[in-house]
Amino acid sequence: MGFRAPIKSKKSPLLFFIGFLISISLVLSSSGCFENPGGVFREYEEIFIQDVDVMSTPQGEGALLTVTPYIRNDQNTDSSMLSVKVKIIDQETRLIVAEKDLDMGYIKARSLAYNSVSLGVADPGDYEVEVQLFKEGQLLDSGGSFVTIKAETFADQPADILLTDMNLVITQFTDRDAKAVVDISPGVYNQGGDSKALTMVITARTDPYTAYTESDELGIVKGSSRLRGHVRFVLLRRDEYTFSVTVEENGREIVTSEVLEPIKMDQIERQVTKNYPLMEEDMPVEAPEKEDTPGFGGAIVFAALLLTACIMHRKGLKSKRSGNEGLYDWRRR
Repeated sequence: MGFRAPIKSKKSPLLFFIGFLISISLVLSSSGCFENPGGVFREYEEIFIQDVDVMSTPQGEGALLTVTPYIRNDQNTDSSMLSVKVKIIDQETRLIVAEKDLDMGYIKARSLAYNSVSLGVADPGDYEVEVQLFKEGQLLDSGGSFVTIKAETFADQPADILLTDMNLVITQFTDRDAKAVVDISPGVYNQGGDSKALTMVITARTDPYTAYTESDELGIVKGSSRLRGHVRFVLLRRDEYTFSVTVEENGREIVTSEVLEPIKMDQIERQVTKNYPLMEEDMPVEAPEKEDTPGFGGAIVFAALLLTACIMHRKGLKSKRSGNEGLYDWRRR
């Protein structure tokens, strides 16, 4: 009398392999191994240095540097007493050539505050501007910038004006939040000798037929000076704007630059300073390097491993069917 013995089902090794790969991918994703290493992550509800602005005015053989740190309070409560320490460091010797403390006071919840301090540098050269933020003596954050002080220019040398960047900050919303009061501050650097009277003209354009224009009288800008113009717009928040900046010397246009990307006002928070590089018109724009999407490379590797496992498994099944067909279904008589 024959009978069929009970057969224990053997789980395919492929299932274990797939499970292992899924576990590894989850671990890598959660640990941030696929994140863009250049990204900067900040926890919300903190106080930090959002930006540092450095302007310079020639003073003897050196310069007078005006440093403006922008401090952001993202907490839901007002901050305690804050202070800032500013250091000017010679990049060649690493010596501190100037240092000052700056009182920031209290910063309201979810708001931005800034203050300025001036420090003198005696000699031309390359300098690092280091800014440290303290709360009641405890270090909260640090940041900085770099500046080059050039030797004194000759009086008969013509001005050479360069537009560097543009700061934009929405100070308030009006008309039931339909409009925004926008402060624009383009940066100017005079690489040559002293200029004649300069006027800065800023244009915000929504389409070829609609544009808003404001101007600022800069006056005479000394050689090797850095400064910012300032204008204020009231703009509709729903629109998208392209900005251009023109500098005129005694009524003659000498340089025009523009922000490379359109700016959507409804995507900018109030009291957050945004900085945009300015590109001179007719200059070639380099194509940005293609950035890898975080996690996408890991997904490709996972798919390739999974495909390899499937192929190996199919080959194994074919081999077993050809040589061991009775291995898992046998009879005892």
